[in-house]
Amino acid sequence: MWNRAKFIFAIVTIGLCLSANPSLAQQAASQVSKAEHAHSKAQGPWWKQAVIYEIYPRSFQDSNGDGVGDINGITSRLDYLRDLGIDAIWISPMYPSPLVDFGYDISDYTAIDPLYGTLADFDRMVREAKKRNIRVIMDFVPNHTSDQHPWFAESRSSRTVPKRDWYIWRDGKGPGQPPNNWQSWFGHSAWKFDPTTNQYYYHHFYTEQPDLNWRNPQVRKAMYDAMRFWLDRGVAGFRIDAVSRLFEDPDLHDDPILPGKNAYGDPNM
Repeated sequence: MWNRAKFIFAIVTIGLCLSANPSLAQQAASQVSKAEHAHSKAQGPWWKQAVIYEIYPRSFQDSNGDGVGDINGITSRLDYLRDLGIDAIWISPMYPSPLVDFGYDISDYTAIDPLYGTLADFDRMVREAKKRNIRVIMDFVPNHTSDQHPWFAESRSSRTVPKRDWYIWRDGKGPGQPPNNWQSWFGHSAWKFDPTTNQYYYHHFYTEQPDLNWRNPQVRKAMYDAMRFWLDRGVAGFRIDAVSRLFEDPDLHDDPILPGKNAYGDPNM
């Protein structure tokens, strides 16, 4: 009983001291918060407890005065992010892109768009982030490429080229009729007729974003190799874009039609 009473007396005394000195109270609260944060981080995979800060590079920080945010701009703000308590930064796509869809139309998965800097700039950012215990997460877009990607340029050139089956190509139901009634996320048919080979290619998003054929093992290997490229450069992981769209019904069944029209004037599906 004596020990318990002594313990309670000590707690009350500390509490009175803290109330008399707000600055000391704030320091104590900060220490408790840090201890709780450290404890929570120790439970399970790091990403389950991490504070993750998304960065859209174009508008985050411009380092060279050209009016566009860049990688060196991100690096210059790492101390600020550390002071915020950030554990990881998730960066929107910085790959080469025609920018039809804000960088989510990728024309090269293993390079940096010159708009944002160089691979050397990227490597420096990762190193500096690591010094501050900040992980770097890349935004990865495996469902589709840009129509400017060399893979698609080859795929559309002929029905017999090796990369033809890297994308979803089909004959139409008839003249001017797509293979089925599937709709694009951005309205109207999800099929685009390509006169070079007289077939349609599938695009769940913009017409400039042809879907990859994930049933092709060569496509899967190419995607995994691209991810390894960035992991080897120190990336901690990936945010996977449009992961629910990787596979399509191979038999191309029409979607059931519902009453009414959607915002694009198409039938509800």
